Amino acid sequence: MFLKAGLLSLALLLASRVLGLLRESAQAAAFGASATGDVVVLMLMLPDWLASLVAGGALAYVLLPHWARAQPAELAGSQYSAARALLALGVLLAVAAAWLAGPLAAWLIPGLPAGQRPLAVAGLRFSVVAVPAALLAALWVTRLQHERDFVGMYAANLVVNAVLVASLLALAALPWAIAADGAVVVPAMGLALLAAVLLRLGWLFWRLPALATAGASPRPGRSGPALSLWVWAMLSSGLPLALPFVARSLASASGEGALATFNYAWKLVELPLVLAIQLAASLAFPVITRAFAGEGDPAAAVRRAFALA
Repeated sequence: MFLKAGLLSLALLLASRVLGLLRESAQAAAFGASATGDVVVLMLMLPDWLASLVAGGALAYVLLPHWARAQPAELAGSQYSAARALLALGVLLAVAAAWLAGPLAAWLIPGLPAGQRPLAVAGLRFSVVAVPAALLAALWVTRLQHERDFVGMYAANLVVNAVLVASLLALAALPWAIAADGAVVVPAMGLALLAAVLLRLGWLFWRLPALATAGASPRPGRSGPALSLWVWAMLSSGLPLALPFVARSLASASGEGALATFNYAWKLVELPLVLAIQLAASLAFPVITRAFAGEGDPAAAVRRAFALA
């Protein structure tokens, strides 16, 4: 199972990451190391980074073991409850970030010239609109991971990157005076980002019905994981993700275009690590949780996971 799923997942994950790198290259071609490039980098990375920071890894840590032991109605109920909570959290984060867009822009892109600060504020406000959709997508990806639907998981990122690459290439094809004009770029990329995350949600939603178990109910389950477990899971998965983001902000202090340059270099360094770590974790964790729930030999599942890693 690991070999067949691993090869398919590796191909899809590699395609997703290569397309992501193409997105960074298209972004560099369109804006270069400029203030507009810095703002676009922040816009495109912020929704998924926030979703990963507050929920991404925590959802897998908490829900996969819980779902491995859950009956169909309880699984559907916990997914429904998590979706409501994540949408509420997403709206709260979006409103707070839009309200504090000025201080956030100064903190996240400190090297931006003062005259370009309104551009960053506008970019932040466009970007945070996509946060609720990014959080819901993180939940649905976790459900697909539980069902071991790796095609659904990794193809979702292909959808996002394809839309953004097409948008960036379209902007790059415009005359430079227009393509570099932040008043044009920020709304255009804000709409492209929103379209990308909504299309990703559509893809994930299309994959979920085929995985729905007969008799499952959308009502909340009887009980769910403890709040303390959620807190520890969020801290353990979120804090490591905060460090690269802080590094980007520190790099931005070097001046205009520094954030775009550092971000591109970071993507190149990160690519092989993400391929290896994300692939092994995505394949092994659902199998291990099911084995510990009684659907197999836990020791054998762990040995196969280590062999894969």
